[in-house]
Amino acid sequence: MSFFLDNILMDDLDFKIILLMIINSRLPYREIGEYLGLSVNAVYKRMQNLIDSEIIEKFTARINPYAAGAIYAFILGQSESKDIDQTAITLGNNENTSHIMLSSRNFIYIGAYLRSLEELHDYVNFISEGGKVTAPQVGLLYGVYYHCPIRYPIPRTRNLALDKLDLKIIQSLHNNSRKALSEVAQQIKTTAATVRRRLKRMLDEGMLELTINFNPNKSSDIFSVFRIRVLPSVDQASFAQTITEEYAPHIFFIWSFSNLPHMLLCWVWCNSMNQLNELIERLRKGPIETLISDIIRKGFFFNTWKEKMLYEWNPP
Repeated sequence: MSFFLDNILMDDLDFKIILLMIINSRLPYREIGEYLGLSVNAVYKRMQNLIDSEIIEKFTARINPYAAGAIYAFILGQSESKDIDQTAITLGNNENTSHIMLSSRNFIYIGAYLRSLEELHDYVNFISEGGKVTAPQVGLLYGVYYHCPIRYPIPRTRNLALDKLDLKIIQSLHNNSRKALSEVAQQIKTTAATVRRRLKRMLDEGMLELTINFNPNKSSDIFSVFRIRVLPSVDQASFAQTITEEYAPHIFFIWSFSNLPHMLLCWVWCNSMNQLNELIERLRKGPIETLISDIIRKGFFFNTWKEKMLYEWNPP
């Protein structure tokens, strides 16, 4: 691996590890190695490098927001703020705000978890006024496309079927989802077999997320967002899945929105501007009307009401 300005410059294998950890942060090194054709020792060294460089900030467990009935709204637009970094921190004080990405042109991307659609109007007004975003565009997340050998847990129901012991397990893993199950069991005064059985059930039923806090600010790589408008005749889902497979891991997630039928939002990782420009040119040869690229210069992540729920909720 190479380094630049004291920050790590990742390669394809590093980023594939990141993607695996986003989807399941308890995945054993052996399984990661099998997926990527690496030895356990090689996986360990790469993982440790990502941790030491703080690209992986934390391995975390949390209640799956969709199992809690949450709606994910994504708001984007041009901000007229004179201090956009401070504005982002202010917007993050709202309990719905999950993360904010800033581009070099004061274009702002805001992700939020809402308890219901009834909260949307007031939240958009809050962003418009507090963020000085004059014409915010709002998308309600519909589909997520990615190319990975493991899949994100999909909730079987939007009613949380968790009891107090389940909640204690999640709380124990919240700040370190790779913690040994024997340690979890000792902490909450039960057996490792009970923890293992309950953890499997929560994952199988999509009640639990095991993921990472990922900090691209600590990398020397280029992270971008592509706003793509596909031709009306294009099957959006098929197109999104095709380009994630063709350009993986550089296009690592694509989002579609229920209220924006021809728009795709692509999250993109590249090592250089040349690589980024080549990717843009190749995509523009496909069935799209427009492609707007924004390089992300800074990201912010915030705790929302769903994180508070982990400690304040009192299940039976």
